[in-house]
Amino acid sequence: TKSYVFLIPLLYLVWFLTYGLLHELTHLFGMWIFGKVATTYQLMPHFWEGDFGTAFINYDFRGEYKDFIIVASPYIRDVLFVALGYYLIKRKVTNHKFLVGLILIILVFSPLFDITNNYLGFVMGYRNDFNALRVSSNAFISNLVGISFMLFAAYYSFKVLKLSIMYF
Repeated sequence: TKSYVFLIPLLYLVWFLTYGLLHELTHLFGMWIFGKVATTYQLMPHFWEGDFGTAFINYDFRGEYKDFIIVASPYIRDVLFVALGYYLIKRKVTNHKFLVGLILIILVFSPLFDITNNYLGFVMGYRNDFNALRVSSNAFISNLVGISFMLFAAYYSFKVLKLSIMYF
């Protein structure tokens, strides 16, 4: 166990540097598909300035179906990443502890955190992506997406945890 303990800070750094970046890039990808242009953006927190949580993309949001897809795109990516991570762990594609850690962090636990963090923030009243989903659809759809995506990610994350015990 001591042979891979040093990987934990490295994996945390990888997660920190990719979490907001992947989320916002996925919004940008959705915007690109629909021909929308960002007016302002910050793709990752400026931690060197003491900002450890701010990443955003602003554009001409109109509350139409295109906006729904643009706003939902990081969470759709999250669900796809969790499914891919589950598949890779189940197929035992690697025994290399660092690569297994990357699969767990990038493809499973970061997506679970992304969905859960943003959906629970919405439930607590924060104006975030799930609020924008509500504006571009309705409260039922926004909550349905949040709950179903969160349960999917949690269920498969739990299954991945059970499967990944054999690696360590």
